[in-house]
Amino acid sequence: MDTSHSAESLIEQGCDLLEQERFQEAIACFDFALRFDSDSAYAWYCRGCALSSLERYAEAAESYLKVTKLAPERSIAWYNLGNALQQLGQVEQALQCFDAATHLDPEDADAWINKGRLLDDAGDPSQAIECYDRALDLAPEDLVAWSNRGNSLKDLEQFEAALESYQEALRLQAHHWPALFGAGDCLMALDRPQEALGFLERGLRYNPEWAAGWCNRGVVLGQLGLDTEALLSLQEAVKREPDEPAVWNNLAEIHARLEQSEEAIQAFDRALALSNSYAPAWFGKARLLYHLGQQDQARRAYQQYVTHGDPEDPHVRQVRQWLAS
Repeated sequence: MDTSHSAESLIEQGCDLLEQERFQEAIACFDFALRFDSDSAYAWYCRGCALSSLERYAEAAESYLKVTKLAPERSIAWYNLGNALQQLGQVEQALQCFDAATHLDPEDADAWINKGRLLDDAGDPSQAIECYDRALDLAPEDLVAWSNRGNSLKDLEQFEAALESYQEALRLQAHHWPALFGAGDCLMALDRPQEALGFLERGLRYNPEWAAGWCNRGVVLGQLGLDTEALLSLQEAVKREPDEPAVWNNLAEIHARLEQSEEAIQAFDRALALSNSYAPAWFGKARLLYHLGQQDQARRAYQQYVTHGDPEDPHVRQVRQWLAS
């Protein structure tokens, strides 16, 4: 039997099935091919693609890893291995794979973008921006690179520069909701609430399930003095993300402004039940209790605020001095 020809035919059949999105059948073909030729890097690679399509990332990573050993010069194998490891939460290993991919093919814009995304997730937005800039040198019209670059600049609190990147992304695709929300966040930080509201509402038209969008819309409406509308927006945020302390805290603040004290205390308590160390909720609750004349409870809440707040924050120092007086 001509085993090489058999393996080749099976791989070709598997690729046809892969194109038809018949992934399970494709995997069976690749597995059969590998029985004839266990060193076929192409069969291992295609098998990995089929497994990735089924979101079986651990098995896909094993296949791609086999390719990197059989054909270490193939940048696409390192790239796909990085993607699979990223899905598995193995950030450091994924970064090493993208390093290899960009070293082997420094003109692969997608590899630079994915490397940047991982660096951002790992808390290194400055290096992430360098990766996005490399990607944009290669693909200046890349929507994801511009949007992700905006995210990294926003993390560095370079809001004007971040806004410019988001606007570039929106020039390429006006309904790109991550850039719409990112631009809204930057405009909030730049104290331009009316403009921020416009971007946030456009973002919610395209992705009405984005809890942070509803939350930030509520905050902006509160800044504009539209407390009733803000309350409704924050209630929408709570429906979509009930386990986020910041959402409950913002909802509590609006309840307090509307003089709905009982509802405000309940919302502050929900935030603190989710994270007992969430300092803004302790401060908001303390302030409200103080205004309600519940001095002892207010002092206890302020003490929790001082305990959990940033000791370098002037506000925390001020409250600490007040408690000591």
